[in-house]
Amino acid sequence: MKITQESDYAIKIVLYLSKLDKGEIANAREISEAEQMSMKFALKILRRLCKVKLVESFRGIKGGYKLKKSANDISLRSVIEVIQGDLFINTSLKNVNSAKKVEADPVNSLLYSIQEEVKAKLSNTSFKDLKDASAE
Repeated sequence: MKITQESDYAIKIVLYLSKLDKGEIANAREISEAEQMSMKFALKILRRLCKVKLVESFRGIKGGYKLKKSANDISLRSVIEVIQGDLFINTSLKNVNSAKKVEADPVNSLLYSIQEEVKAKLSNTSFKDLKDASAE
């Protein structure tokens, strides 16, 4: 399981937007400069986040972006999976459709258990949690 650079930037963008005051929006240039990424890359990620309705865009001179959902309702896992798809530790676990297949192999059984723990931790970590942790 590897978090790609694109996922890392998506996390940074959502965290940045979660720190905005209610009703405030941020434009792509502001986000890209604050998070030290190219504007082109920021726009690509913002489009994907808008497409899945995690982020809302506003057109015009004073346009920009804000979270469409509460930071408390967006998990770290959901943002990573928007960019990377389903998370798995080992390619042999990617298409596992039977618990019996996993249980039959002690290595896959262990890796599957670890994978599910990581997914649970990512699912249970909201952007509100991350925002609160970064404020400390």
